[in-house]
Amino acid sequence: MEIILLGGGGAMGTGIVRDLVSEHSTEGIEKIVVSDHELRRASAIVEELEDERLVAKEVDVSRREETLDLLENADVCINCVPTLAGFQMEITEMCLESGVAYMDLGGLFHTTLKQKEMEQDFVEEGVPGVLGMGSAPGMTNVLAGYGAEGYEEVESIEVYWAGKELGDDNGLEEEVPVFVPPYSIHTLIDEFAASSTQFIDGEYVEKEACSGRKTVSFPEPFGKLTTFHTIHSEPATLPRSFEDRGIKEVTWRLWPTEGLNTIMRSLVSAGFGRVDSVEIDGKELDPVDFLERLTRKNVEVNEDKISEPDSIEEAQGYSIYRAVVKGVKDGEEVKTTVDIIREPHELYSEYSEADTSIPASICAQMLGEGLIEPGLWAPEECIDPKRFFEELGKRHFEVVAREEKVLS
Repeated sequence: MEIILLGGGGAMGTGIVRDLVSEHSTEGIEKIVVSDHELRRASAIVEELEDERLVAKEVDVSRREETLDLLENADVCINCVPTLAGFQMEITEMCLESGVAYMDLGGLFHTTLKQKEMEQDFVEEGVPGVLGMGSAPGMTNVLAGYGAEGYEEVESIEVYWAGKELGDDNGLEEEVPVFVPPYSIHTLIDEFAASSTQFIDGEYVEKEACSGRKTVSFPEPFGKLTTFHTIHSEPATLPRSFEDRGIKEVTWRLWPTEGLNTIMRSLVSAGFGRVDSVEIDGKELDPVDFLERLTRKNVEVNEDKISEPDSIEEAQGYSIYRAVVKGVKDGEEVKTTVDIIREPHELYSEYSEADTSIPASICAQMLGEGLIEPGLWAPEECIDPKRFFEELGKRHFEVVAREEKVLS
C-alpha cells in the first residue's frame, strides 16, 4: 500500500511516520510519502529514519491540482494539516474525488459535523474514511464503542483525558521557561478560548470555555483531578452513533498537565483567542498565527535552554483516556468504565506526541488493509476495538475495563 501524509512534517505527522516504519506495523506498506508545505520539514524525518520506503515532497494543499496529483497513486491519505488552517473540507473532498481512503486527526466538533454530511457520498463511491482518529478524538471514541457493547440502552457517555508530568512541569520552575507546545498552538488556543458544545438532556448545549468543572478519581499517579469542558469532536459523533439506543448525554472533559494549564490560561487571559486581529503599523495581524510562529521560533532559537529531564518518566509523563458508559445491559442498570493508560516507555522517546501518532498510524493501516467499509465514519462506528487494543498493546498501551451495577 502507498500512504500519503499531508502536513507530514509536523509533530503529529512525524510521529505517525515513526510508527508506520516500526517493527510493529504491517509489512504491506510499500511507500510512504511525507508531504509538507515546507520541504525541509518533510525531508528532516525522511533523512533521519533512512527507510527506503520514505519519500519527501513539498506540497501546498491550497493548490488543488498539485494535491490531486499527489493523491493519484495513493491508497490512504492521512490529513495532518491542523483543522484551523481551513483546508479540512477541501482535502476530504479531494480524497473522495481521487478514490483514496481518508483519515484525519479531528475537526474540533463543527468541521466534523460538516464532513459527516458527506458520509453517503463516500459509501456510493466505495471510499472508506475515518474522522478524528488520534488520541482524543480517536482512542476515546473506540473506548466508548467498546464500553457500550451489549447495552440495550445507552443513557450517557462521559469522555475524559488527563495528563500527569513528573519533575519540572513545562519548565515552570526555571526563571525563563521555554514553552514547547505539545501540539498545534491553534488547536490549544481554541480548546482554552472557544465555547464548547456538549450533549445534555438530549440536546446540544453551548458551554463557556473551561466550564463544567468536575473532580474525577483516576488511578495513580493521576489521583483526583478537576476536569473541565473544551471544544471537542466526541460530542459531535457519539450522540448520533448511539441515537438508536436512546442516548441522552455525551460530555467531554480534560485535565492537561499543571504547566500547560497555567500557560494556556495566561495566554487566553492576555487576549490570544479572544481578539481576532490587531493593527500594527497599518497591517492586520492575527494574534494566534503570530503566537504559533513565535513559539516555534522560540523553541528553535532557545533549544539549549530547554531543561533536560533526569529520567524517561520525567521526559514523557503519563496519560489516561477514559470513557464511562451508563445504561441498561441484560435488563439491568450498569456502568462500564474503560481506560487506556500510556506510561513512559523507551519506545516513545523520539515522539512529540505518541498518544496521537500511534493510534492514527494503526487506523491508517486498517484502512489500507481494507478492514473499514466505504463511508465516512467516526471511530466508534468502524474500528474493531479488540483489534485496535491488540495493536496498542504491542506498543505498550494498557487497556483497563470494569463494569458495575448501578444501585438505585
